[in-house]
Amino acid sequence: MSGRRTRGFVTAIFDAAGSRKLLPIDGMSGLIPSFDDVTLESLRWAATHYVAPLSVLLKRTLPPNIPKLPQIETAPWKGKKPTRLSGDPPRYRVGAPPYGPAVAETIGESVAKLRNIVVIAPSVLEVDVIASQLEREYPDRVVVATSSMAPKAVTASWARVATGVGTILVGTREVMFWPFGDVGLVVVVEDGRRVMRSQRAPTVSVREVVLRRSKSEGFDVVFFGPVPTLETIAHRVNVEYPSGRQWPIVEVVDRGEDPPGGGVLSERAKAALRRSTAIGDRTFVLVGSRAYAPAFRCVGCGDLRRCAACGSAASRQNDCRRCGELFGSCPHCGGRRFQPLGAGIGRLLEDIRRVIGDQVGQAGDDKAVTVGSERDLIGVSGMGLALAVDVDGLTMAPHYRAAEDALRLLVRLAHTVRRGGGHRCLIQTALPNQEVVRTLVDGRSGPFLRAELGGRKRFGFPPIGELIAIETEGGDAEEELLLKEIRPLATLMGPAQERNRTRWLLQGRNLDDARVALRPVINTLRARGARVRVDVDPIDL
Repeated sequence: MSGRRTRGFVTAIFDAAGSRKLLPIDGMSGLIPSFDDVTLESLRWAATHYVAPLSVLLKRTLPPNIPKLPQIETAPWKGKKPTRLSGDPPRYRVGAPPYGPAVAETIGESVAKLRNIVVIAPSVLEVDVIASQLEREYPDRVVVATSSMAPKAVTASWARVATGVGTILVGTREVMFWPFGDVGLVVVVEDGRRVMRSQRAPTVSVREVVLRRSKSEGFDVVFFGPVPTLETIAHRVNVEYPSGRQWPIVEVVDRGEDPPGGGVLSERAKAALRRSTAIGDRTFVLVGSRAYAPAFRCVGCGDLRRCAACGSAASRQNDCRRCGELFGSCPHCGGRRFQPLGAGIGRLLEDIRRVIGDQVGQAGDDKAVTVGSERDLIGVSGMGLALAVDVDGLTMAPHYRAAEDALRLLVRLAHTVRRGGGHRCLIQTALPNQEVVRTLVDGRSGPFLRAELGGRKRFGFPPIGELIAIETEGGDAEEELLLKEIRPLATLMGPAQERNRTRWLLQGRNLDDARVALRPVINTLRARGARVRVDVDPIDL
């Protein structure tokens, strides 16, 4: 390497021809392997599946620092091969947070057998809550690893699970590629949350990586969540539903009953806010995003404004965010004035203050009424009232997972409400007969998920089909390369322009061959000076 020292990974040892000049290995960093031959199979799969260099995935097996060698005589890396379990199929336990007690009960058998256990949760707060519960149940066995911790502490947790026995690791998604030692069980909490998938390339998913590793490494897998994901169902995971309703009763507020121009909050919602505040109950008001909400209805007739081509909810722009079709006047009455059904946090705070005064704030303000988005729901419980102001903007968002994601988010909102005592969950909608709303009222997700899976099959969307998005910036001739090398192997859609980027979409029942062909194309584009991002199974199209 031009006289420079550089770090690398040894993935194989073999005899080379005598005439081949090899560079010497000057030293070894640490004494604890970050992967073995079995784990390497999963890493190679991930590199191929996510169209990423193997070296990038190998780096994710390492801790921040070089760990010191723990004095544990029974560590698996000292010659003891990890024992494998019976190969029971993965399970999905449907339930509500906090998950600590259910996780503690689930891991009991593996703990008794002194097997390592790994629990992966979406956020630092949820990791801390689960870890605290497990520490009470199994003292001195729990280690934690999150992105907010100091590198030294993360490295200590890595070394403990890599070499220990009976260790319980609780961490965020970064631990998915770590060495798990003699692991008996991996628990994944709420795999459907966006944070359980890397946003930067390679866009690896915790669920997919864990299921792949379980096949080769022989550990059991249990998922926890309020609503199973379609991906886990497609993997034939055994779903364990509770008896009766999956979530508390949800009340529907039909915006069609309110006169157009009446504002973001319906009269029923205002009355519920006044009552909840008057009796000292806490309230959470959910907005679809921290920016301005996307759903609108006609001021003249109250009809919801939707794209005539694809059915996506309209935004403030004059063209559809999903398909680009231009919006015109209301197809029902010809009106040209449209009222927002939702609002950003700032606007909603002002509207609620007009109803109940200064008893409303954002997360952390310690007010009777909290207005927040999905990220503010983490750790929320014991509400007397939960209110979603704009269900339609969620269910008809411009991506193929909109309905499934909306159902999962609204079920999480319903679970924040205390049982009994007149406590309520209200959702405002202009389309009370849409599938997501009917499912929320019914209290069971199974029929909805089966229907949604059928729709994905008809359109070839994941998890039945596969999608790969390619974004390029700078460079040239990407169209020529993609048409020549990729078009025979997959349906190629594009190009679409977004700011300074060009976006292509590959679709097919199986894109394995396209993945292999795509790698040299990407290398060529980068050599020509282009920035290239590959998003496997993208959520936002």
